[in-house]
Amino acid sequence: IKVKGSDKDTVTVAGEEGDNPPKEESWETPLKTTVVHVEVGEFRGHKVSVWDLLHSQYIPEENRKELLELYEAGELTLEQVKTVVSTIVTKAVTARAEQTSPVGAPGAEVTSTEAEPTLLQGD
Repeated sequence: IKVKGSDKDTVTVAGEEGDNPPKEESWETPLKTTVVHVEVGEFRGHKVSVWDLLHSQYIPEENRKELLELYEAGELTLEQVKTVVSTIVTKAVTARAEQTSPVGAPGAEVTSTEAEPTLLQGD
């Protein structure tokens, strides 16, 4: 028995299948178009998109994934993502500057968990 498949069997509607949709997701657009002023490091004096900050060296991959998932799910607003990302970047740049500076006092390290934003905490 010979079975002949039709072309229609292999055609899928855009967005139904596949890991990489061809166009930008609607939730990504605000992250790419919203700019912030972060007055530290290489960002000083520049407007930087929230998207670029999220994908900068200062945001660990696991944090980036978590923030994007929460934002996409509607659990975080754009303003909250903007605040959290700006805070993380500012603290990371400051911490790196303190580590490389010979002036800092020993034992006065600032860890990122000590002063994390409390936006994600509930009642």
